[in-house]
Parts: sequence; structure tokens; C-alpha cells
Amino acid sequence: MKIHRLKITIQDREFEFGVPESEYIIFKKAEKSILELIDKMEFREHMLDNAILNAALGIAKENENLKEQTKELDQKVSELTKKIEVFINQ
Repeated sequence: MKIHRLKITIQDREFEFGVPESEYIIFKKAEKSILELIDKMEFREHMLDNAILNAALGIAKENENLKEQTKELDQKVSELTKKIEVFINQ
């Protein structure tokens, strides 16, 4: 699996890490949201790591909510598909 090396700068601190290729686009789309969340937080400079963790947790929570909504929608689509099949086969 290919790993992309990424850098993100938050308040003059540069963070570098690897992201699997399959998650690269997802991360790049989330990067702006992460930076906006951190900008909205009020914290002292020495608490930057804590702010990053809070932003990451916020993004993770939203991601889980979206996964749950997707599962619910998939179930509804599946139910509707079955109803349509029953209607067509009558």
C-alpha cells in the first residue's frame, strides 16, 4: 500500500505524517475543516496538541454520524427496492 507523506501547519508548527493512498483524498477534504475547528477554539499556544486532538475527535464524531446515516439510508433503499420488486412481480 502506498503511503503519502503530508504536512500540515498549525500556528507555525509543522506536523508531518503518512496517510494511506486510499485515505489521501478524504484527508485533503477534511483538512480545511480541521483547520477551521482549531481556529475557532480558544487555547494557549502550549495547548495546541490538545486543540488538535479535540478537532480530530470532532471530525471523527461527525464521520461516525455520517456512517450511521449512510447505513440508515442503505436500509431504506433496500426496503424500497424489495417493495418495488414485490409490486413489479405481482
